[in-house]
Amino acid sequence: MSLYDRDYMREGPPRSVAGMVREFTAFHVILGINIAVFVMQFVLETGWVTEPRTGEMYMPLGGVSVHELMRGNFWTLFTYMFVHGSVMHFALNMMMLWFAGRGVQQRFGSRHFTRIYLLSGVVGAVTEMAVNGLVLGDVRTPLVGASAAVFGLLMALAVVMPDEKITAFIYFIIPVQLRLWTLAKGLFIIQLVFGLAGILFHILPEGMQIAYFAHLGGAAVGWFYARSLGYGGRPLTYASQWQPAQYQQPRKPAMARTRARPTNELDIDTAPLTTKRQPDSVEAWMEEVVNPLLDKMNLYGKNSLTSEELLTLERASREVDRRRQAKGS
Repeated sequence: MSLYDRDYMREGPPRSVAGMVREFTAFHVILGINIAVFVMQFVLETGWVTEPRTGEMYMPLGGVSVHELMRGNFWTLFTYMFVHGSVMHFALNMMMLWFAGRGVQQRFGSRHFTRIYLLSGVVGAVTEMAVNGLVLGDVRTPLVGASAAVFGLLMALAVVMPDEKITAFIYFIIPVQLRLWTLAKGLFIIQLVFGLAGILFHILPEGMQIAYFAHLGGAAVGWFYARSLGYGGRPLTYASQWQPAQYQQPRKPAMARTRARPTNELDIDTAPLTTKRQPDSVEAWMEEVVNPLLDKMNLYGKNSLTSEELLTLERASREVDRRRQAKGS
């Protein structure tokens, strides 16, 4: 079966509403839950604990703390990452979720997206509560917000696409272009510096007393999860760390029947067909290189592909789109 004969490369009929609903991913679900809880909190004003005597709202429902866990409310380890303390808190977290979450969803899939989000949130909460409880003696202040979870998503995406160029805005005004890994690493260092300054020297003003260690815990989970899948180097497993000789020459999967080719042969986007390349060279490349990668992905999942193999599939997809447009013109 050639690339053009595969079902997902054919043009289908217009999508129905039911079809669009079926295409909802874990990213859409997580984003939707956050928005729904935000509406409940700040629009309907029902997601808060109210002071009986004054009637004032003073704490979001669902926040997690050591005190809440000791009362048996273990579900707060998960609910806390969907509630926020202010509109600005919600807006900033949703901006990062939109930016990093879509990339993780596209490259990891719904199962891994959900795991990274929830594990980063849980580990981040445990890290923050451990620091507050052991160092500061605070076991009652509730922790809320998706920050730890989205930091995990951002770090996982940075491991997969470290050289991706993005534009960041300093103070939301000054544009600066930098690598995604540079951004993630810089944010991690900033959280570490402010977190240590807060617990060691108590020099942070009230407005900067943020759950820095929750962010660090979440980011560490995202980094480790992506590395455990093989991105950014050898997978972080017991065998790879303590038996390195076994991984010096890894065996290729059975379906990875690809052979190395020069870069100019594979760069079909920029290198036109010349006299050195036969008229059917692109078709041969599709058959010999792209089809085995598609078979490998169908058998073992998208995560079994290396970054180079994913790039090859992206180039093949663009070539198919180019040929469709040529036929239609």
